[in-house]
Amino acid sequence: MSRPRMFRVIAVWPAPAPESQYEKTDRARVIALARKWAKAGATATVEQDIGSWNWRHVRTYRPPTATPQAEPEPAPAAPPPPVEDVLNDESDMYERLMRQAPTSRDSRGRRPCRHVVNRRGIR
Repeated sequence: MSRPRMFRVIAVWPAPAPESQYEKTDRARVIALARKWAKAGATATVEQDIGSWNWRHVRTYRPPTATPQAEPEPAPAAPPPPVEDVLNDESDMYERLMRQAPTSRDSRGRRPCRHVVNRRGIR
C-alpha cells in the first residue's frame, strides 16, 4: 500500500520572525498558502515528498517588489517581419514527426504505462 503524496511549504520571513512550515496532501491548498505568505512578505518554497524523508523542490514564491515611481514608457516596437508559412512544407512536417519517439497511448491520449517488460506494463 502506498502512502499519499505530501506537499509542504516553508516560509522564511525577514528578521526577526521565525521560519514557518506547513504540510498537507492537498497541493492546491499548500500553493495557495505559499502565495498568501509571499504577498505578506515571506519567501515561500513549495516542496513535494519523494519518500525516505527526501523532498523535491516544486516552486519558490518571492514577495512582491516595489515598482519604481518614474518609469519611462518603452518605445513602440517595429512590427515583426512576416513569417513564412511552414505548415505547407511537407518535408518539414515529416521531419518533425520523425524526431518524436514512438509511445503507446490509450484512447484518451495518455500513456498507459511508464515501462514495458515482456509485453506487460509496469504501472
